[in-house]
Parts: sequence; structure tokens; C-alpha cells
Amino acid sequence: MADDDKTDEVGYMKPPKRTQFTKGKSGNPKGRPKGSQNVATLMEMIDRQLVQVTENGRTRYVTKFRAMVLQLTNKALRGDIRAIHEYRYWKQWSQESVEGTLPAAIPHERDEAVFASIMERLRQSALQVPEELQSDLSAGDADLSKKTE
Repeated sequence: MADDDKTDEVGYMKPPKRTQFTKGKSGNPKGRPKGSQNVATLMEMIDRQLVQVTENGRTRYVTKFRAMVLQLTNKALRGDIRAIHEYRYWKQWSQESVEGTLPAAIPHERDEAVFASIMERLRQSALQVPEELQSDLSAGDADLSKKTE
């Protein structure tokens, strides 16, 4: 009898047995329906849909996303302060995302030293380098000397 009292104990980190999931059963038996899409996928699909736009008396079809950007730009040009701030935000975000994908090459002293040693070995090698390439090699040396100074 005393053992039964301890197993039915309820409190901190000890929920009642009747509210716990039974073994072998999930808390979400039906699960996520097949073919359901998240918000990002839905927005991507909607942004790619075409819409009819009339500019300067001409009708053309553009994506909904492009139409939104055009409308935002036009509102900003008309002087709408909120549209100007929003446009500047998106412009800065797009530039930062492009810059973030391409890491900037940072020349290192060791790289320059390796390049210089390769150039020296090429000069001293027994291979005969055509004259048009030798002018390129010497031009490369001039560029290297400018960088190291």
C-alpha cells in the first residue's frame, strides 16, 4: 500500500499518470498532413505569381514581388516618409546580403612571399619561357613590388 502512494505522487517534475502519453502513442497521432507548406514556401509561391501592371499606358505582366517593389519605390518618390524608410531598409539589406555571400579576399604577407618564391623559381627554371610570357612575368613582378611597398 505504501508503494502505491509513492508512484502516484504528483508535484514538480511528476505529472499525474492519467495526463501522460501512453507508451507507443504519439502526442500528435495524425501528424502533419502531406503536402502542407510552411509560410515561407507559400510566400515564395505567391511572390512568383504574375499580375497585370499598366505603366505609361502600356500593360505588361510582372511578378507580384516586382510589383510590390515598384509600388514601394513609387510611393517613396512621391515623398511618403514611411515608404522612404522601408525602401532604404530593403536597399541596405539587399546590399549587405550580396556582400555577405562573397567574402572579401584579404591579401596576406605569406601569400605574397609564396607568390614571390614561385616567380623566382620560374625565372631560374631550365624551361624556356616564350618572350610574350616573360613580359607578363616581369609586369607581375612590378605589381608585386607595388603591393609590398
